[in-house]
Amino acid sequence: MEHLSQKQIEDYSQNRLSAAGLLATSDHLAECETCRARVDVDAAFFAVHEEVFDGNVGAHLTSEQTAEYVDKNLSGDELQFMTDHLSSCEQCAFAVDDLRAFRNEIAPSLDREYGPAHDVAVARESWWRRFGSLFGNAPVPAFGAAALAIIALLLVGWAIWRTSKEEKRDVVVVAPTPSLEPAPSVAPSVQVQPEPAIVAQLNDGTGVLSLDQQGRLSGAEDLPPAYQELMRKALTSQRIERSSQLQGLTRPPSSLMGANEEREFSVLEPAGVVLINDRPAFRWSRLEGATSYVVEVYDEQFKRVLVSPSIATLSWTATQPLPRGQVYSWQVKAVKDGEEVTVPRPPAPQAKFRVIDQGRLNEILAAEQAYGSSHLTLALLYARAGLLDEAERQLRLLQMANPKSEIVRKLLRQLR
Repeated sequence: MEHLSQKQIEDYSQNRLSAAGLLATSDHLAECETCRARVDVDAAFFAVHEEVFDGNVGAHLTSEQTAEYVDKNLSGDELQFMTDHLSSCEQCAFAVDDLRAFRNEIAPSLDREYGPAHDVAVARESWWRRFGSLFGNAPVPAFGAAALAIIALLLVGWAIWRTSKEEKRDVVVVAPTPSLEPAPSVAPSVQVQPEPAIVAQLNDGTGVLSLDQQGRLSGAEDLPPAYQELMRKALTSQRIERSSQLQGLTRPPSSLMGANEEREFSVLEPAGVVLINDRPAFRWSRLEGATSYVVEVYDEQFKRVLVSPSIATLSWTATQPLPRGQVYSWQVKAVKDGEEVTVPRPPAPQAKFRVIDQGRLNEILAAEQAYGSSHLTLALLYARAGLLDEAERQLRLLQMANPKSEIVRKLLRQLR
């Protein structure tokens, strides 16, 4: 029989072997008396004992405290201390469970008498002390060493078995049932594609709008497809297209027009806009020394369709509705020192405006009823109809819900 090497004996004595190596060495020592004599059994036993029970003395329970707790010999503050410590220290609680199981396993052998009879007080001693007394009171000295070696091997083997059992407790191996059918081909693995990045996200009413890199719009599922497309274009380009309804309503002022003349007396509004109201309110600036003003409104054929009475105020609201869907121009005549002064006058551009047609008005009224909580939807519909003031009000509300959004700031700047 080949004996253990010196390194194997040292590793065994200092508990440095793996689980497989420890079992193999233990089996050899059980059969080989020569190698067993070379092993420092006491050192091996107490090294195992220190690692299992007494490691980290400063932070954990000693073996004596553990044994007293298992034997239920503690009371009062000491028992309370032990209970508190075990409730928060998993390592010590594990040691107590192991020691209690080990005690229950070897308890029958401790009931046999190996020495003189003990009185009642000795019989009530800790089983751990009785376990140690086996080696001090054995009738044959050689039995103490042999028994200690066997117990140490049992202790180490039992600890390894318990650890292996804990690791494998949840592993269940089920043998496959033989099948006569050919094995199916392995399906190719499916690679999960990452979600496209979000390029735009806004709080809009009661929901959140988001647009990803692939142009997918979320949060607008209740909108008609045409409105979703309108919203998708605005979020992608971060621009609002200029309405065709504004075409021809404005032109740059002529360089021949004097700045002082415009500041002194000029029309204010409406000019260059689309109106939702078919009874516009007209406003102009004061002409110093003027005694009265008259407003005149013309259609696209320069036919006068409205005229105000002579008034001294700087505003006037039409008393009858203007036909919708048409472009109008207007001017103000001021009477000063018995003479008439008219603005705007060439080379200044005409003051033009459009009254929204009935079809677009009906669409907007329906959208306000159905999607009134979506500020972006209404802003885009107003802007498409040329209603810039209404569109700006909706974008301001959208900005309040998204104060840090650069997209909303760009839409507001571009609107004008």
